[in-house]
Formats: sequence, C-alpha cells, structure tokens
Amino acid sequence: MGRVPLTERRARMPRATVRARRATVAVAGFLLLPSVGACDRDAPAPTASASVTQVPPGRPSSQPQTPPPAPHPPRTEAASPAAGDESPVALPGATTVRGRSSTVTGTVDRTTLTAYARMADRAVVEVSSHWSRSWPRRVSIIAPRDATAFREQVGRADDLSQVAAVTDGPVGTSGLATGDRVILNPDAFARLTPTGRQFVLTHESTHVAVRASLAGAAPLWLVEGFADHVGYSGSGRSTRELAAALLDRVRVGKGPARLPTPGDFDPSQGEIGPAYLAAWLAVDLIARRHGESTLQRFYEASTVRASAAQADAATDRAFIDVLGTTREAFTKQWLAELDRLATTSP
Repeated sequence: MGRVPLTERRARMPRATVRARRATVAVAGFLLLPSVGACDRDAPAPTASASVTQVPPGRPSSQPQTPPPAPHPPRTEAASPAAGDESPVALPGATTVRGRSSTVTGTVDRTTLTAYARMADRAVVEVSSHWSRSWPRRVSIIAPRDATAFREQVGRADDLSQVAAVTDGPVGTSGLATGDRVILNPDAFARLTPTGRQFVLTHESTHVAVRASLAGAAPLWLVEGFADHVGYSGSGRSTRELAAALLDRVRVGKGPARLPTPGDFDPSQGEIGPAYLAAWLAVDLIARRHGESTLQRFYEASTVRASAAQADAATDRAFIDVLGTTREAFTKQWLAELDRLATTSP
C-alpha cells in the first residue's frame, strides 16, 4: 500500500505532466534476517515465462532492479511515503521483462528483472486468494539501479532509508487507481533476503489490488495491516518469529496501548517497524476469529472517500455491524493477544 499519505510532502524532484497520484509502502521486518533466505527453497516453482524488451536511452520506462542481499543487512521497513502529483518520469536505458501477471522495467540485469517477474507473478496469485474484488490481476514493477533514479521516480528528497518499495499511480474520477506502479528502493531492497523481497512484492501487490478495486481509503492501520497479512501468509514462519521485534517491546512494557495512528507509520518520526507489526497482528486476529471473507467485508465497510476522521467513524460502525464488537472491546482483545504471544511458550 488507495492510502492516506504517511508523511508530509517535502521538497520534490521535478516531473512532467501533473495528475492526481497517491502513494504507499511496504515493511519487511523479520524477513530481513539472512537466515530467512533459505525459506525460498520451498517457494513454489516460477510461473513466469518472461519476455524481454530493451528500452533505448531517453525513452520512457518504468521498472526496478536490486542487488543481492548484504551479508548483515540492517533492519529495513516498508512504509507509505507521501503521495505525489506528477506523471512518471522516464527511466533511460531500461529493459522490460513481462511475466504471466507482471511487467518489470528496470536498469538492472535481465536475470534480476526475470527473478522479480517471477516473484511478482507469485504475489498476484497470493493476493487474489485473499482479495475477491475484481482487479486486473497484473502488477507493474519499476527497478531503478541507484538511489538517484529511485528518488526521481517517486519524486521525494527526504530520507527513505526505511522504505523498501513505493506504490503510486493516478487515481481516476471513480476514485480507483488506474495505473499503479511498484517502485523498488535499490538500497533498501538490497538488504532483504529473497523471502523478504517476496514479502515486499506481495505487500505492495495487495495495495495495487485494493486501490484498483475499492475507491477511497480505510484507516492506515487496516490498510497496512491487511497488506502485511497477505504478505506474511506465504512466509512459512510463525507469528512469534515474524513479530519478535514488537513482542520484545511488549515484554518490557513498551508495547502499544492503542491501534496504530498515521503518525506511527511516518519514517521521518522514527522506527516504523513496530507499527506495521502491531497493525498486522490486529488484522491477523480479525482473520483468525472471523475468517478471510469477513475481514474483507470489514475492510470494505471501513473504506470511505472522505477524511481520515470519517474513515475512523466508518471503522467504528464496521466493528459493530461486521464483527459484532466495538473498537474498545477489540482493542482489549488485541492487546491481550499481544501479551499472550509475548509471555507464553509456542
């Protein structure tokens, strides 16, 4: 992960034509650890039969690339950066690889682009198993070679070191996104294990699917928590392993006391990983207790084409109408679940 911007707009890179855009991001958390890379051995076989197109320098292009993971990568998150208002800039010298459900454009090597296409194809399958609304079931990935090209693509000049990828695109008069792109941050993406990269692409593909099929925005904890819920669903890791960083805070009395607010997802305000994990565990609790179809109905009922305050009000009603509870009662159940995960053995 449409989404509510997570940060204020700052100095922006120049772009061409102006048109309405929105942006979102993804978090990797535990999946950054080098040991998790082995999980990819059990991943499903690639479904993409990729075709490659070389884009001459100076012609528009739109896809990303990334180097192999660093031996000891620092923690990297995926957050939702502020939206832009301009059309995409060209990516000179880019190559385009087309998978079964993906188009990947970037200035990295073809092998890397093809690997991204296969990951994106898997992401589309996973997202479609969780989100039943009609959407194109295709994603467009942009893979710049370096940080300068990444910043030109996203139109931001502030610190995005915690951000692994950004989803943005124009929004039509219907309120639906009409041409989202997932733009990879080459520096942050390089610190991810293969499993972490798959998570990010699945998380962002979830935003693409929702934005293309549901007009408006839900509260940010639900937007990002749902994308994490889908992203982590194929990880093969336990909840305690994935949420270890947050549960460590809970054990020492520094866990959350309320559902995350937009400011908690703002990378300019500090570490954003705990907010993503907290939101994910809230959404995961809904899914486990009520089922995937009810979770989607809750998401839909919480989404409005109005202000963030009105989205919160819609969510309050959805807690009652869809889940048969209240925000206050659910929050108590969620906090109790965090305590249980933090203090009991698997």
